[in-house]
Amino acid sequence: MSDEYSEIEYYQAMQNAYILLTNKLTFNEVFEHNGCDLPFDVSAEVTKREVNEVINFFCEQEEYEKCSELKKAKELEEYGKNFINL
Repeated sequence: MSDEYSEIEYYQAMQNAYILLTNKLTFNEVFEHNGCDLPFDVSAEVTKREVNEVINFFCEQEEYEKCSELKKAKELEEYGKNFINL
């Protein structure tokens, strides 16, 4: 976990990443709902390494359905977005 986040904030950031990377909601929808903390820079393209970090987080949390959805998104490379410029 990053030093800049509390445990709850870090979980919410990872949850937001999952929602965006799997196209459950748009960036604007997430931002309007909770301010959209994220574990990566939204002004740059999301990298495979960053997606792997989100997958590993949810595997450690034993949220395997989320891991599976994220792995599918990674394989299809549907995540390669710059969320600021959508």
